[in-house]
Amino acid sequence: MKAKCSVFGAGSAAVVLALAPGAAAVAGGPSATPSPLPTQAYATIEAEKQLNVGSAPRSTGVNWMFSDAGAQVPAPTNDTLVIDMRDLTGIASIVVDDPRCKADGRIITCVNTGSTQSRSVLFGVRADAGAELGESGTIKYTLTPHHATGATVKTKVVVGIPKLVVGRIADVSHARTGSRIALPLQLRNTGDLATDRRVMLQWESEGGLAFDRKFSNCTYGGGDDAVEPGGHASVTCIFKASVPAGATVELSSPLTATVGKRVLSAVTDYSVTLIRPDVQPGGGSERGTGPAITLVPASGPGNGFETGVNGRFTVSADNSADLAATATAKPGRRPGEWTLDLNAVNHGPASVYNTVRKAVALVDVVLPKGTVATGNAFEEGEDSPYGQCLLRVGNTGTAPFEAGHRHYVCPVPFGVAAGKSQFFELWVKTAKGYDGAKGTATVRPGPAGLALHDPDASNDKVTFTFGTSATPTHAAPSSGTLAAAGRDRTPLIATAAGSAALLGGVVLVVRRRRRSSTPARRPLS
Repeated sequence: MKAKCSVFGAGSAAVVLALAPGAAAVAGGPSATPSPLPTQAYATIEAEKQLNVGSAPRSTGVNWMFSDAGAQVPAPTNDTLVIDMRDLTGIASIVVDDPRCKADGRIITCVNTGSTQSRSVLFGVRADAGAELGESGTIKYTLTPHHATGATVKTKVVVGIPKLVVGRIADVSHARTGSRIALPLQLRNTGDLATDRRVMLQWESEGGLAFDRKFSNCTYGGGDDAVEPGGHASVTCIFKASVPAGATVELSSPLTATVGKRVLSAVTDYSVTLIRPDVQPGGGSERGTGPAITLVPASGPGNGFETGVNGRFTVSADNSADLAATATAKPGRRPGEWTLDLNAVNHGPASVYNTVRKAVALVDVVLPKGTVATGNAFEEGEDSPYGQCLLRVGNTGTAPFEAGHRHYVCPVPFGVAAGKSQFFELWVKTAKGYDGAKGTATVRPGPAGLALHDPDASNDKVTFTFGTSATPTHAAPSSGTLAAAGRDRTPLIATAAGSAALLGGVVLVVRRRRRSSTPARRPLS
């Protein structure tokens, strides 16, 4: 028997699959008696379990929905929600700005007369004048519909708001690869009430830092990053200790990380969150094996504080990335037609990794006189073997690809790992008067502004020509051909799953690829 669930009502925020109240699944063999289906829909209410309020109104809301476990009972009608705030007398008040709701003293009644009306009510809660910090009461929500069971839930309201802000972690420069660095962190409660919830600290790092997995109340994660495997790392730590109002605390032991051999510039975002009682914290899949890290009173002034719950620091390593350009011209199907394969090759030792959402490098392509580009093949996605080329406009500007020109810029948006390359492909046509003139392809730093410390500028620029004997100026290194993405694939024009649009004699092939599980990143030129 397949489970079945019907859900009634527009505007519901979630779907609940469950048995009706009082029904139970019966285990057993073929003779087992199934539980009876409900004769009417039953209701569920969703609301905050606890609210901290101050003198300014705090927005919140309540939602409800109905389910019938697949019994196909009549749809509920005339939903009546009563918001009872009598227990908050002298503590806090509620203001509802909703035409469905009417107030009678400290009781508010909201009625849905149509099945298409939203099954949610938004309102504001604020502390009453004279209420003392720490005082608390409850809001009681009671739902009474026609053709359905009712439901009741409560929200605890506490006067006073704890507010944690994160301290600044100083940037690290000239770090040696393989060295371990300490990352101390302070927190300050700038609110007017001590924290009474679990505190969660999270670090999300890109660029190749490897965090020591040694605290038992922390979970650690990595990412199968399409650009740089092992380049992503995360740490999530949970603390149960209370932080008094106005207090400054710090980690009992600083977080430590190893600077990987591929690190050039790593960026780490960190944040603090007070976990709601009904929320299960996320985090990595690997738990630390050592003693727990704790929050202790701060022993020094630290490096100052951010204005909110987020911070960022960078680690720059004494490392270098040797970016080189290659260009290979291959004859096309018809006389005068050519395919120009371009690569931005990273000979390492560091990986060039995007940490600021901008292109890390550009391949500047100038075709020879007597030739023009007719098309560009590219795939969208971080792990795309085919990169996109743009039309160069003026000295610094770019525009979407357009055929019939000689000057193009091909950005490396997400980065290129050591020993890998980013591949680009242009289709070129030569005029009858083409005399074998040379074109150039030059790899340049991108708008991301990463200091590459490139040790060999001689391979940044290559020349190429079109003819029966056309060969690239720079061949593959003697140690073997680098793994240039897409070079061993069937030509995209023959296998593209996307569309090929013929625009004035121009073929522009686009194929969209599913990205990896790492956070999506968007290139910015």
